[in-house]
Amino acid sequence: MMPQNASMALSLAFSWRFTGAAYCWGNGWDGQLGNGSNIDISLVPTPVAGGLTFTAISAGADHTCGLSPAGAAYCWGHGGHGRLGTGDTAYHLVPEPVAGGFTFTDITAGADHTCGLTPAGEAYCWGRGQNGKLGSGDTDNRLVPTPVAGGLTFASISAGRAHSCGLTSSGAAYCWGNGEYGQLGNGDTENRLVPTPVAAP
Repeated sequence: MMPQNASMALSLAFSWRFTGAAYCWGNGWDGQLGNGSNIDISLVPTPVAGGLTFTAISAGADHTCGLSPAGAAYCWGHGGHGRLGTGDTAYHLVPEPVAGGFTFTDITAGADHTCGLTPAGEAYCWGRGQNGKLGSGDTDNRLVPTPVAGGLTFASISAGRAHSCGLTSSGAAYCWGNGEYGQLGNGDTENRLVPTPVAAP
């Protein structure tokens, strides 16, 4: 039989784990830890400020984004090129709402851009548009969520350093952005400004 104090400790541990409170650690120089500072390097998990709870969280190179239980997106850290989706390029040291009032079921932070999926599977990206990684048909930076071109719907999405990829509900893969090293999987090394099918193996 488990001692009473051990049982209580286990209960507290699980309570803490499943509250949805966010903790970050590591390099916080751009505010990406969300603790209100841009001078800290945190060696241990540190609470993200604001008292929000999240069902998903994604860390980019120098920014971080999360989804609330209601699907509202928040981002914090380096705001260059609009990667936080807040309508500006400022650094934000605590979670800030992504503009547009969207509901997302998935969010992914790349190096300097971010993408999210709506409940209908529509993809939106924002931030640095270099190489076409926002999938909007051009290379412009976007300060707010912008629809990915082509009318496709996705079950999941992932943002890389300079490209993005999505998977449809039928399992078809599409990628867009920088293809310099073949990372788009379409058989060439060209950049693609809109979702392009990954070649069949």
